[in-house]
Amino acid sequence: MICPKCNTENPETNRYCGECGAILGDNVELHITRALLYRRKGDASGAGNSFIELSDALKLEPENAVANYHMGKLMYYDGFFEEALEHYEKAINAEPKWADVSFSAGLANYRLSRIDDAIDSFERTIKLNPEFMIAYYYAGICYYHKGTLDNAIDRFEKVVNMAPQFAIAYYHLGRAYTKKNNMEKAIESLEKLVAINPSDSDAYFHLGYSYAKQGNEDRAMWALNKAIELDPNDDNAKGLLKQLLR
Repeated sequence: MICPKCNTENPETNRYCGECGAILGDNVELHITRALLYRRKGDASGAGNSFIELSDALKLEPENAVANYHMGKLMYYDGFFEEALEHYEKAINAEPKWADVSFSAGLANYRLSRIDDAIDSFERTIKLNPEFMIAYYYAGICYYHKGTLDNAIDRFEKVVNMAPQFAIAYYHLGRAYTKKNNMEKAIESLEKLVAINPSDSDAYFHLGYSYAKQGNEDRAMWALNKAIELDPNDDNAKGLLKQLLR
């Protein structure tokens, strides 16, 4: 078999060129490599050619984990979440310890509002890779949606401990503490958020609300005025400030 890259003659049984290491013949790895190269183009033709290459790979090995994973990602980014899940499940069946696939399945389930299934996927990801920080974040989001606030808080706390500059996690952590009526912790989280992002008007509104619930009217009015300064159309902040001024 002649290598298409360096023209070296190789035995027919070789999958890679003995001289330069290039992939030989019609095999799954070659189609996956081509698919990823096409995908990097980022345009419609790149996505289309990537789909063709992955389809050819799956014709050769329908249960191939890598081909199914990348086909799943292609389906996901095109908005076909059910189809993405089908491919992710095949990849999980073939490689059950592959954390990235479990995480991707969680995202697809989340987009389909299958919150329990999404939680299962994110928690499986965390078990496979305890350092998979973004899985904690999405698990927290899902727990918050379910109203299981203690679990949400635990996951968001993990995120901010692992990534102290992850501002949006402080926002969700503050909201979860507010719902738990733990204003001290809510304020602590939201203060960290506005320290990282002092131009977040919504964060200042929720901070003002938490201060108001705590009974600290001076700090509440300060935060609400900051929210209005940043967003003059913030009717929620204006309404709460008016109540405090009565």
